[in-house]
This record gives sequence, C-alpha cells and structure tokens, in this order.
Amino acid sequence: MWRSLTKGGLTALALSVSATCLAACATQQSVTQNTEQMLAAAGFIEKPADTPRRQQHLAALPPYRVLSQRVHIAGNATMGYIYADPQFCHCVFVGSTDAYAHFQQMAVQQHLADEQIAAQEMAEQDTFGWGDWGPYPYWGGGDVIVGGGGFRGGGFHGGGFHR
Repeated sequence: MWRSLTKGGLTALALSVSATCLAACATQQSVTQNTEQMLAAAGFIEKPADTPRRQQHLAALPPYRVLSQRVHIAGNATMGYIYADPQFCHCVFVGSTDAYAHFQQMAVQQHLADEQIAAQEMAEQDTFGWGDWGPYPYWGGGDVIVGGGGFRGGGFHGGGFHR
C-alpha cells in the first residue's frame, strides 16, 4: 500500500511540476514573442544564427536583453543594438539608435497600456476590502490621496513615514 501511494504521489508531483514548467515556458515564450514583435516593428532586423560562427556568437550573448554594441559600417564607427534569442527563434535582432529609440517609446506605451488595463480590471472587480486595513486617521470619511507626495492624513509623505 505504501509503495502505491508513494508511486501515485510521485506521479502527481511530477505532473504538477511538468504543468508548472510548461506554464512558465509558455509565459517566457509569449513575453519573448511580444518583445521580438516590438523590436521588428521598431526597425530591428532579425538575423538567424544559421552558420557555426553565428551560432557561436549567439551562444556568447546574454539572452533576452537589448545590448549596445559598437559597430563599423562603411568604415565609420557607430552605436548599434542587439537582442539575442537562443531558445525560440535562434536568432539575433540588430537595430540602429533610431530603431532602439522607437523600441523604447513602444515599450513605454505598452507598459502604460498594461497599467491602464490593470487599473480598469481592479476598478471593475473592486474586491479588495480597504476597510480591513484601518483604523487610521484617513479611514473615517476622509479621502486617501495616492500619488504625488504619497498618503495624506498621517501616512507617507514622500520623504519618510510621518505620524
């Protein structure tokens, strides 16, 4: 009996770990795909690691980070940017300073859009019981002001906690 329970427990544990790994991998893949789509839209060029030399170079780069690189084009030294993906596309994305600036703008816009969606979802669900976190001076009919200088009414004012 102990043996069958242990075997069943190990099987359940293995399935649970596998499901977690699949979910994490799917998340990493979707984040990577989103980043690569933004890089391409910003003007980065996808270069496959299709030769042994390119594969070696790809393996030497830190993955999933945009790095600045000094490059020589037609004898002139300039700044370029590179993003390595050794797992999904087996490629690098190469971009100019203009492409990188455009990518940064797109990333900020995406971040703001994500925050707005999260705020809307929180407002729609509004399940957080703020009353459970009191009583404080601002929990009795006064407004809680978040942003700018922080909490008002005895809370955080941007420079430290005040009583």
